[in-house]
Amino acid sequence: MMYAVIRLCGNVGISDGMEDSLNMLNLENKFSCTLLPETENFEGMLKKVGDFVTWGEVEEDLALKILERGNIENAEEVIRGLQEEKSLSKIGIERSFPLSPPSGGFKKSLKQQQPEAKLDTEKMK
Repeated sequence: MMYAVIRLCGNVGISDGMEDSLNMLNLENKFSCTLLPETENFEGMLKKVGDFVTWGEVEEDLALKILERGNIENAEEVIRGLQEEKSLSKIGIERSFPLSPPSGGFKKSLKQQQPEAKLDTEKMK
């Protein structure tokens, strides 16, 4: 299996460490997509940048469509390399695949809302 990762947020307000992690994942721009092998290292990076990206497991046929959209000629060899837990940069692809934003917009806001803090005075004796 492999992961498809899409960056949802731009560069404003992102710390340097977070931006470095996104660049290591080849996600420099908003609404760019990349394919990653299912390894512990990448899973840790995905958890770190989880507020700025969305990701999930993809089947081989969807990965082929993503690679064909990016004009990758040897798409089947790339998928075989991803299944062998090689990253795209080790396979020879040094870029992400640009996507267009959703035509109807997002259903919910992408901005995180902080929960209201409520103090329970009875338990604070």
